[in-house]
Amino acid sequence: MIIISSSEAARRAALRRFRGGAALLAGLVATGAAVAGTATAPDADAAGPRAATSQARAWTGTKRLPVKQIERTLQADGHVSSSGVLEVDIDRKDLHVTGGRPRVRFEDGFQIQHELYFQSLGHGKAILNGDLALRPQEIQPVIDAFIAHGLTFQAQHQHLYDLRPMVWFLHFRAIGDPVRMAGAARAVIGKTSTPLPQHSPPHPTTPLPERRLAKILGGDATVGENGIVTVTVPRTDRIRLGGVLVDPDLGVSTSVQFQPLGKGKAAVVPDFSMTAKETQPVISVMRRRHWQVGCLYNQETAEFPQLYFSHMFRVGDPVALARQVRAGLDRTHVKHS
Repeated sequence: MIIISSSEAARRAALRRFRGGAALLAGLVATGAAVAGTATAPDADAAGPRAATSQARAWTGTKRLPVKQIERTLQADGHVSSSGVLEVDIDRKDLHVTGGRPRVRFEDGFQIQHELYFQSLGHGKAILNGDLALRPQEIQPVIDAFIAHGLTFQAQHQHLYDLRPMVWFLHFRAIGDPVRMAGAARAVIGKTSTPLPQHSPPHPTTPLPERRLAKILGGDATVGENGIVTVTVPRTDRIRLGGVLVDPDLGVSTSVQFQPLGKGKAAVVPDFSMTAKETQPVISVMRRRHWQVGCLYNQETAEFPQLYFSHMFRVGDPVALARQVRAGLDRTHVKHS
């Protein structure tokens, strides 16, 4: 019989745990390498909410996104959010759209644009989530281009039902090298008549009280061309897209656009982000305030929880309408204003 001291037994037990942990780690690394092409991110929820939050922040560092290269590839400049997500908006300046009741001429920068969002995942990878504004004859060539360039086609729908000419929106996503993904997106945009290159105005101004609107809505405001104000109100719950924990700024939060019309009025279009349980409360609140509901749809596949989006329209005093939109936001998972 071999007698092992308690200290020696503890040492051997520790060694076995170390070897088992090393083997498990090696297996995880090998698995991660095998699925790198499908780009699933580490399970941030496994270590609890605090670890998930810190990991999400680590993924979104601007230093890991080659912003200038992405912008050069897309031939358009973007905006980096406070969380490090790059948003590039490309206007359909070739389309002259009217919509809503009363009818409004949509200025460049208001609603009719391509939107692309890039979030760093670290190690030279990023997730891209976006949508394109298309004429009907561009839809099938763009879908074919999505397939040819390895982009995941997610949705096809209208945002507002009475646009003239009618504009359709196709959503897509991808995970991989951010510059290569930008190149793929640029090739797809090449199937449309979108004028490029495009540049944001260097010092945009607006007659609208953008800071007050942001405070009422509880989000961040940006001013674009033609004095258009966009306020983004982030969701506070965790959203996964294709298995990846995504930042709220990756196009999955509520955004509200204000186009100044003069005489103290604005055309306002909120794009509500909602879970299934939130859709009826939000729509009920907004219809009681006479908002035109333009649509209700999903815009992402392989999303958890599944989100629904609804664009609405109304013309009036921008501050009063912002308060009404906030009443709808209060029925969703967002911070209090």
